[in-house]
Amino acid sequence: MYQILSELSLLLRMYFCYLTIDNIPILKNELWNYILLEVISLYTILRIITYFEIGKFYEKGDNSAFGIIAYFFVYLINLGVMYVIMLLLTKIGILPI
Repeated sequence: MYQILSELSLLLRMYFCYLTIDNIPILKNELWNYILLEVISLYTILRIITYFEIGKFYEKGDNSAFGIIAYFFVYLINLGVMYVIMLLLTKIGILPI
């Protein structure tokens, strides 16, 4: 059950990232776009933030299915917040650079 939930969570998270971050023109300059998405990966930053947030209330090994589900939903919340911030920065004129 753990492996199935883990793979399903990963596939859904990748799909939602594609729908949000990958489809917004973050930067017009391809060099800056490469730096933001590849060198300083937003996805890696998002994973680290979510991992530490989940670690505050969930100890590994307690209930692995709960951990996967909690990680998935907290990840989606963080992704939504990041997406809204990027849209606001685009609307204000800070992005695209």
